[in-house]
Amino acid sequence: MFHAQLSSPLGPILLCANGTGLAGLYFVGQSDCPVVDGLPAVQPTAGGPAWGEHEGRPIRGFRARPGKTADLFDTAPERSRSAAPKAAELRMLQADTPPAVAALFDMTARQLDEYFAGRLRVFDVPLEVSGTDFQKRVWGALLRIPYGMAVSYGDVARDAGLSQRHGRPVGTAVGRNPVTIIIPCHRVLSHSGLLTGYTGGLSRKLALLELEGFELT
Repeated sequence: MFHAQLSSPLGPILLCANGTGLAGLYFVGQSDCPVVDGLPAVQPTAGGPAWGEHEGRPIRGFRARPGKTADLFDTAPERSRSAAPKAAELRMLQADTPPAVAALFDMTARQLDEYFAGRLRVFDVPLEVSGTDFQKRVWGALLRIPYGMAVSYGDVARDAGLSQRHGRPVGTAVGRNPVTIIIPCHRVLSHSGLLTGYTGGLSRKLALLELEGFELT
């Protein structure tokens, strides 16, 4: 497995790949981020996936709904990928990283730059994730959630062809998503719209939803 580190507005990110597809995208410090030589020492996200505060309130108590920004953005033409700027800081963590893997990391970094700049809605980075058949069904359902929209865990179960009794294992599979942002688990909320949890920390989930035009109450 080869790795690269890049900067982002939400903190350093670790990329993982062992072939022609992206196998992992983690915020450095989240509980399931692989330990890799060359990464800076970062403390794990404080308080776990349900922790975080915004304006003096626990983030898990906020509700989110799609806002007008997302609706307007959804009709805007996408910017040409060829014109996308390269990420400011992308560093290969192995000297023998193959050119094809380095190109994959570079593509990922460019598209993340465009996403954080509000100019990209749909990623087309090739993925090569490892997991059980059940997990892959759930992650496939996550990939079908549109930009600026949110669904419940029950919605994810139904879209994956599962029943309501799979709610708990679906939630577990969502939490084990190995490619955050690109496989958009941040768009999954409770049935009442509460932000619940996020492996990278609820402050990051809140920021991603606000970037996509959600209104928080």
